[in-house]
Amino acid sequence: MNSLGNSVSVWIDTTETTNFPPLGGNISVDVAIVGGGITGLTAALLLKRAGLTVAVLEAGKIGSGVTGYTTAHITEAADERYKSMISSLGESDAKIVAESSRVAIEKIAEFVSQEDIDCDFQRVDGYLYTENTQDISEIEQEAEATKKLGIKTSLTTDVPLPISVKAGLLFPNQAQFNSLQYLQGLAKAVNGYGSFVFEETPVTKINSNPVNDVYTEHGTVAAKNVIIATHTPIHDTSSLPDLYAMATKLAPYRSYVIGVKLRSPVPVGLFWDTDSPYHYTRSYGNILIVGGADHKTGTVVNNQESYEQLETYVKARFDVESIDYHWSSQYYEPADGLPYIGKTAANSNIYISTGYSGNGMTFGTVGGMLISDLILGRKNPWSKVYDPNRANLLAGAQRFVAENLGVAKHFVADRFKSDVKQVSEVPVGEGRIVEIDGQKYAVYRDETGNLSSLSPVCTHAGCIVNWNNAEKTWDCPCHGGRFSTTGEVLNGPPIHELNKQPLPTSNATKG
Repeated sequence: MNSLGNSVSVWIDTTETTNFPPLGGNISVDVAIVGGGITGLTAALLLKRAGLTVAVLEAGKIGSGVTGYTTAHITEAADERYKSMISSLGESDAKIVAESSRVAIEKIAEFVSQEDIDCDFQRVDGYLYTENTQDISEIEQEAEATKKLGIKTSLTTDVPLPISVKAGLLFPNQAQFNSLQYLQGLAKAVNGYGSFVFEETPVTKINSNPVNDVYTEHGTVAAKNVIIATHTPIHDTSSLPDLYAMATKLAPYRSYVIGVKLRSPVPVGLFWDTDSPYHYTRSYGNILIVGGADHKTGTVVNNQESYEQLETYVKARFDVESIDYHWSSQYYEPADGLPYIGKTAANSNIYISTGYSGNGMTFGTVGGMLISDLILGRKNPWSKVYDPNRANLLAGAQRFVAENLGVAKHFVADRFKSDVKQVSEVPVGEGRIVEIDGQKYAVYRDETGNLSSLSPVCTHAGCIVNWNNAEKTWDCPCHGGRFSTTGEVLNGPPIHELNKQPLPTSNATKG
């Protein structure tokens, strides 16, 4: 669609990149942190302040992962509605979720102030709202649930959007910021005095020992404690097989965003509606940022339609001058609606934090705070609620079964399908699964007509990847692994790139 603007997030487009070095050999620290996003850097700064040495290992640049592509809503209103939490978890545990979310907001504000981070941090109100009369009761029930938990909400129809709102729930004193600038501020505070931030240092393997070895392409980090803070835990099934079970509790989704200039004033606040999938809106300067059109990763044939849906939605409600940005990001839905934060089952000194749904800024901060307390031996009242080894059958069983039946279906059925039978049928700028003499190939034809050919078998659990025409990537429908057109890993849980698989000579030059 030619009406869409830059295919990067507004944060990446408006913020200079960092320049931390890659790891340059073997080192030892107290804590190795895999991933330079909000979870890893929050934990790193807290641990460094407590006197431990840390090494943050980022595969790309700081913020090049999910945190750099978020819309950066900082809110105590979780995707899993509090009414649902009270029903499945009980009022006491639901209250802990609300309280930890509020503490996380204040921790972000504290870091911004203490480290003097210039990231456009702003206190704003948040609004859950509906345009549909039939959803008014849903808003009213959520209002009742939040009151039970001590959240300072209020019912309102005065939502500052140029649309007809039937009902709204106001969450005061939420926040927003430039997520990339915030991460860079944390990274700057972490690096130095025996602690390190390394960029362009992808982790290739983790060996679990009393002192763990974290292997990278540039050296090895030895550390008593390891935090896997990669949004979803990356792992090699041979070295950390217990983390495969965690992948079965997480469902990967893509969400889409457009950045819009309006002819009218830009509404200020955080807004999310009751649609399914829901829309979420905020401002950044003169840009209105609108997200939604979510779907399960690797399952949509034409991903570009998601951007088209958002453009239609926005133009029907706002006076749009231009669409300047479009981007997408990945999130993971946990089986029972809450993140998994804490020690892994079989490795008492390896920690994970994952399953944030659409609340990565808040829950990522909760994760960094909780894990740092666990490593430091401090009691934390949140640990039981977020324990990754919990067994909440009432809340999670139905979703767990449904998602894993879907994984099993893809694992089997996708082996018997292909997109095209001839390499000549792969369009310019597109990828297709091609079957030649019973063998499948993931084939991409670049804008100059050159072909690249890979094995379509995801290196995580062996599912078959699908082409994503909006992001120009190969996406796995089972656990959300994503790969570039040349096979590099873009999203975990896989660690290893797609295998090169040259086309048969007779086909390599056709088309």
